Amino acid sequence: MRMPNPSTADPKAWDLPIGITSLSIGRASVHRMEDKVQAAADAGFKGIEIFYEDLEVLARELRSREDDTKEEMKHVDESSLKEAAHSIRCLCDTFNMIIINLQPFRDYDGLLNRDHHAQKIAELKTTWLVLCHILQTDMIVITSVFPTPSPVATGDSGSIVADLREVADLGARADPPIRFAYEPISWGAHINTWQQAWKLIQEADRSNLGLCLDTFHVLAKVWANPESATGRRQAATDALGRELQELTSVVSADRLFSVQLADAAKLDPPLSAQHAWYDPAQHPLMTWSRQARLFPLEEEMGAYLPVLEVLRSCVVDMGYRGWISLEVFNGSLFARDPRVPMLHAQRGMESWKKCRDALRYEVMTKPGSVNHVELDNGPFIPNYADVARNDSIAPKMATASVVSIANAVPIT
Repeated sequence: MRMPNPSTADPKAWDLPIGITSLSIGRASVHRMEDKVQAAADAGFKGIEIFYEDLEVLARELRSREDDTKEEMKHVDESSLKEAAHSIRCLCDTFNMIIINLQPFRDYDGLLNRDHHAQKIAELKTTWLVLCHILQTDMIVITSVFPTPSPVATGDSGSIVADLREVADLGARADPPIRFAYEPISWGAHINTWQQAWKLIQEADRSNLGLCLDTFHVLAKVWANPESATGRRQAATDALGRELQELTSVVSADRLFSVQLADAAKLDPPLSAQHAWYDPAQHPLMTWSRQARLFPLEEEMGAYLPVLEVLRSCVVDMGYRGWISLEVFNGSLFARDPRVPMLHAQRGMESWKKCRDALRYEVMTKPGSVNHVELDNGPFIPNYADVARNDSIAPKMATASVVSIANAVPIT
């Protein structure tokens, strides 16, 4: 079913719910959850995706306080995780933040070892669903299985569909019900494109099972290539055009549960065996994602992916009106500078404003568009066009201190 698409000439059509992933404001091992939630709220975000890592680290901290010990790596039991979830929920209440989802539920789909599968189902029932209810979120993101030296999962569609149905049915029986957003990871062992994920979602045929679309993963598969000097694949523009035409024609907005925005830096030199980040045991796209994601349109930091193309397809062509979250990973998140949460939250919001206003400006002024408006003195300029123009307020973050934070510590 195609969702109704409000007129993009209406400014309210661009007031989309915007969030950010907790990991993208600072890694949990370095930065406190309280600082990250406050930074996100102060920057103007209305929602936050909770990375499971934040729950685990906070649970260890809380248990360490109770035990009056400096030990950091204590076992995380369910009671400590629940206490951490209550603490995060209270933080979000304080700052009027909605918790968008809990993620990532990984290493699940298509597991060959059915005892391991049973353990994951037990973990889902006794821990994840309970945590979601405490956090007051109705969504869990499932990521496709990563490649391993010895295969741990099958690519058989029947097996994966059965696994997805199983979690969806558990979520449907929960009170309140839980939805699952299936995210194809671009370096996934078997499922690494949105087409593969969407086919499985359709076959599973559960209303609480939908697609999580990450712009990095979409573009990494069809447009970008970190191992090329150009940073692009052959015939990238044509391939992306076909990709997005297919996306908008087959995926229904009501089954698109989550859209995550991320850009990435063009590597110079490109990734190779001589590159400082090269890891022979790691897929090149995984290395690139972990080391060099940026907020969309941060050209001053090397961002170059056509994120706006994917966003346009979702928002303008498909009429998607759900949560849009910014999700980045890179070494800057490990920096011990206490300003990291504030700076990353500000960068994220400025990035979103650039995306929103550049896209709105483009749609409003495109000749032939139903929303195109001509005035006597030229094309109509939206309220936020100062962000979209060439002399825009593209975040003036390229100061020495911020650049040093943005490139602080490589992720291992």
